[in-house]
Amino acid sequence: MKKKLLVIGLIVVLAFGMTACGGGDDEDTSGKTNLSIIDSEWYGIDTYQLDSTASYQALTSSSLFQWNPETNEMEDNVCTDWKVSEDGKTATFNVPEGMYYSTGEQVEPEDVVASIEHGLDVSPYKDGYSNIESMDVDGRQVTLHLSEFRSDMQYYLCAGFVIVIDKDELDSMSNEELMWGCHPYGMFSLAEENGYVSGSEVNLVRNDKYKCANPLVENQGPSHFETVNVRFNVEDFTAIEELKSGTVDILGVVTNDGKMELEGTDGITMADATYPNITYFEMNTDSGIFSDINVRKAFALSIDREALAEGYDNLIAPAYSMIYDSVQNFSQDAKDWFQENLANDPDQAKELLDKAGWKDTDGDGIREKDGEKLSFTWYAWTDSTTIPEMMAEQVKEVGFEMNIEAIDWNYVYENINSDDYDAGIEWLSWAEPMLVLNGCYYDQNAPGNDDEYYEMVEDAATTVDSDERTEKVGEIQMRIFENVNMIPMYAELGFVAYNSDLQGFNVLADGTTPLNDLAY
Repeated sequence: MKKKLLVIGLIVVLAFGMTACGGGDDEDTSGKTNLSIIDSEWYGIDTYQLDSTASYQALTSSSLFQWNPETNEMEDNVCTDWKVSEDGKTATFNVPEGMYYSTGEQVEPEDVVASIEHGLDVSPYKDGYSNIESMDVDGRQVTLHLSEFRSDMQYYLCAGFVIVIDKDELDSMSNEELMWGCHPYGMFSLAEENGYVSGSEVNLVRNDKYKCANPLVENQGPSHFETVNVRFNVEDFTAIEELKSGTVDILGVVTNDGKMELEGTDGITMADATYPNITYFEMNTDSGIFSDINVRKAFALSIDREALAEGYDNLIAPAYSMIYDSVQNFSQDAKDWFQENLANDPDQAKELLDKAGWKDTDGDGIREKDGEKLSFTWYAWTDSTTIPEMMAEQVKEVGFEMNIEAIDWNYVYENINSDDYDAGIEWLSWAEPMLVLNGCYYDQNAPGNDDEYYEMVEDAATTVDSDERTEKVGEIQMRIFENVNMIPMYAELGFVAYNSDLQGFNVLADGTTPLNDLAY
């Protein structure tokens, strides 16, 4: 499904999923030294220049830090000892000795500084850490001098778009040469021969001197595998059959049809590795039936998210907050309030409509008022009408007539943006809350889409204390909910399948899977 995305129009896949060869109970995988993966396409290994990454690119480039979704804090990885000053204007961290690129060169603090400077020059995501004004090196310690603290900067330092490349390579190679010719610090590097086969595959060899300080993995040294073959642009049927037969070890992306086919297959385990996302909708408050807040409340209360999930084969999960459960600084209080006051209560919806004067006087099941039907048009995506059709049946039980108009995703957003709509579906995917909150309004005239709202988001983003920031993220959502015009619905689930003999597959709460512990 193609949809408007949060930043520069392309999805960022940061959740690292994996699957391994089914092969049946007779398949002997002990001592296996090569890992075979089917992934989405790789477009380069200098991820600073990319606006999207494939699931397994962490094999060749480790992030500076590891985000811990359980504690909402940064953990060590390549760099260690992250500290932020009380005023949020200075951050320090260390670059330990003894880490070596696949070229044999040691990772130096100057490499980290040069790499971040490279990102500030070429990355489409440089705004996320553009508050870094300057950097100093003292021994093995790096100091970041910041214009202000920003929580989204921390996210990037834990993501696959801020990595370490040797300063010598950055100084001597063009951006075009860096794309496939650099040697980022990671567990693997491109093989010297047929390392990258355009549009088809990458072949990787182990960095035997790799190490990290990630406390969320057991193996902080080299991978248990000597080589990795990653193929892409493989037809879905072929990928599934190769997984079943044991030709490949890992299927990085499992489609909905693939999930249903693979579930219950001997020797294959399915895992939920959903990257945080939210599907929601806006209602037009300027005209039509939704200009009445009680009608908006009634519509929100009419939707049974659990029934939608069950009717869609549990390929979605109910969502009760704009900042989904697995996003950084998720607010349980905001979710609980929405679930208790604006969700899954058709009886309350009927009471609200009765009080607002909407009655079914002609017995056709649709309410009327002053000669007007309780009818509206819902803009849906052309390739995804099953859920809207289920919703239409749900809200009809309350007295709404929901007409579905399926159009291309960009026209959905264009119509909402120009205020030419009744209600329409929207979607955002990101693991950090500020970008979601800054990007969620498409209706420029929506109540709450004002300077005060964005000042609240900016205040939360510049709050150093994580617990305090979580509280503010909850308050922002409560302000959204006051107007009952933007309603969270569900998260699309993402699955991976892997050989049941494969050990060390551990999905973190935000859908990321560190790759260090994989072994047979």
